[in-house]
Amino acid sequence: MENINPVIGARHVAKRFGHVQALRDASISVPAGKVVALVGDNGAGKSTLIKTLLGINRPDSGEILIGGEVVQLSSVRDAQARGVDAVHQELALAPDLSVVDNMFLGHERVVGPGILLRKRMTEQTDLALRELGIQLPSLSVAVRELSGGQRQAVAVAKAVMWSRTAVLMDEPTAALGARQSEIVSELMRTVAAKGLGVLVISHDLPRILKAADTVTVLWRGETVLEAAASDLTVPDLVATMVGYRAEEAS
Repeated sequence: MENINPVIGARHVAKRFGHVQALRDASISVPAGKVVALVGDNGAGKSTLIKTLLGINRPDSGEILIGGEVVQLSSVRDAQARGVDAVHQELALAPDLSVVDNMFLGHERVVGPGILLRKRMTEQTDLALRELGIQLPSLSVAVRELSGGQRQAVAVAKAVMWSRTAVLMDEPTAALGARQSEIVSELMRTVAAKGLGVLVISHDLPRILKAADTVTVLWRGETVLEAAASDLTVPDLVATMVGYRAEEAS
């Protein structure tokens, strides 16, 4: 299922931290306009792979691709400069700042020292949220006043607003209830429909099978399955994840 020119991807990546081999032979391909789920047991290397795609980790071997080209990433800024952003499990939002201020945190629009183009920032925030179908009580409310699902939606919208290529999501529904998780899952599809590649780490197998186009399974740092989500069931995924572990033990 490897895509020749993914908007973002990895080929045969290995990464070691001291005595721990976090990634052995990890490959993944995220096409434009598609949602790709990355699943695996705890310690499989999922977060390490995403951090490598973001330039936080540098691979010991293998290749990272963005826009169909092999790239060398030294930092998150390198990935962002290529249009790649992320939504992390621990939301990088400032709870005491407004929705608008959070959307532009690190990207402030100014006309002079300390003078913000607040009207333009508000208009851009409103447009970005409406394009994703996100409804909030107010754009001036502090983020801490929003529900968990609304905060996650703001984090997704912020990543999308500053992305041109792909959005990577690490457990975006981990601390959410059923309805809030469903909203975020719908957002994944909406983001992909805008033409971005979406890569999502999730332990919520039933929900991610509905949201994803393809699924990649990691086992102990190695890609062991890439398949269309429509061809898989939750028992299939569990059998793959557990089966490899059992096979090694036998």
